[in-house]
Amino acid sequence: MDILNADIPIPRPEPMVPAALRVERLSKRYRLDSGEMLDAVSAISFEVNAGECFGLLGPNGAGKSTTINCVTGFYPASSGSVTICGLDVYAEPKRARQLLGVCAQDDTLDSDFRVFDQLVRYATYFRISTEEGRLRAHALLERFGLKEKANEQVESLSGGMKRRLQVARALISHPRLLVLDEPTTGLDPGVRRVLWEILMHERSAGTAILLCTHYMEEAERLCDRVGIIDSGRILDIDSPRALIHRHMGEDQVQEEVRPGVVWKRPPNLEDVYLKLTGTRLDLEAGES
Repeated sequence: MDILNADIPIPRPEPMVPAALRVERLSKRYRLDSGEMLDAVSAISFEVNAGECFGLLGPNGAGKSTTINCVTGFYPASSGSVTICGLDVYAEPKRARQLLGVCAQDDTLDSDFRVFDQLVRYATYFRISTEEGRLRAHALLERFGLKEKANEQVESLSGGMKRRLQVARALISHPRLLVLDEPTTGLDPGVRRVLWEILMHERSAGTAILLCTHYMEEAERLCDRVGIIDSGRILDIDSPRALIHRHMGEDQVQEEVRPGVVWKRPPNLEDVYLKLTGTRLDLEAGES
């Protein structure tokens, strides 16, 4: 047999699938009233793959919200690049945003609409038909426990309900990348856990999630990997367990919770953050 001329199939490499989100050496600088330049974000790099929840963990003022605003194209980057499923956010903003679902830290709901109409109208921005938008809106209101509020005005909702509606709205386009900035702020523990379950379901369905939070339990429960950010710089990236093992080992942590009372517990992400930055998350103040 002439092996050189035999009809033998040649294996071909699988095509590279771009990350759902790739951030490369992203920087954002502001000029202060004094004329000085502030580096809100300094040359940070990370990526989020399909079916992965990536957390940005840090206190207010660390650069989390600035990063989100650059990722979504709301702020122009001073340098670096952001791509969503291979699309450059700044070169192809319309195409990139069609793949995005965003829940901002601030309330961005339109108070002039009823709850149900808010979702249906938002769906049209993604070229979703009114009929399909109505079906998706009904399903989302059911999932988020807002079915009974469908015909009420948005402005009549409580703060926690508005927060749930914002996350629901972010999901109506079935985004490839879901970006959440402090999504559970203002939610009671029970509702927070319901939202966690919804986010875990979305992740298992292949949605990539970028989650900014300062809640330790939220990051440890939801995130496959975490980037610890402080003063605009990412200090380390890895899974919560790997970060704890690398920086804390298996030692017990001793902390004086009040004079004369020492609490011993296994190390967690908060201990890692405290070791890396020298600050506690729950004592920070200011805007992110």
